[in-house]
Amino acid sequence: MAQQSGGGTGGKGRADPDIPFSFFVEIDGIRCVKFREASGLEWKADPESFNEGGNNAGQVHLVGRGSFTPLKLKKGFFAASGEFYDWMKSLMDGGSTAIKRATVSVVVQNEAGDELGRFDLFGAFMTRYAGPGFNAMDGSVAFEEVEIVYDRFEYKPAK
Repeated sequence: MAQQSGGGTGGKGRADPDIPFSFFVEIDGIRCVKFREASGLEWKADPESFNEGGNNAGQVHLVGRGSFTPLKLKKGFFAASGEFYDWMKSLMDGGSTAIKRATVSVVVQNEAGDELGRFDLFGAFMTRYAGPGFNAMDGSVAFEEVEIVYDRFEYKPAK
């Protein structure tokens, strides 16, 4: 009997981990073009260590402040759309407009295109934009890169 794969097999076969080969990004609930790469979904807490009176066996460790690494996105350059450049420009305009913080979601899909889950990043704003590089002798796609910082993220599995 052949083994079935995919998350949640309903008791039939084995449950293999899904491979997140397909994902997309939403900014404030609006789906953006497909991205080549998304990285930086990471939380890290530095432990706080102290010596407890009478405890000579070692230090006591507590969970310290956590921090989130910036989300890095790469996508193919489309001359007809400039949503990231426009977002960057609104951040650079300082006093003329309020800083636009957004909720950014990285939505992971399975091979069938069904949503597996999403990482929602709250209070996000762009801190780096790198425009595409151009080389007339190279036939490859030009890529834009953005870096987004955020206050926190939550993972929500699909229902």
